[in-house]
Amino acid sequence: MTDRHFRVAQLDNMPDALDAIKHLEEQLSGQSGEDIALVAFSSEEDQRAEQ
Repeated sequence: MTDRHFRVAQLDNMPDALDAIKHLEEQLSGQSGEDIALVAFSSEEDQRAEQ
């Protein structure tokens, strides 16, 4: 099994991604009746593959 490490994804310069996450948070919150917050993580393994 691969040991994977994650870090918070840097989405500051990706307004469309942030809007999609906010939209999904609102949708899930409405369905569940609870406040839902989503967090995006980036895999360190994926990052190395891009370099």
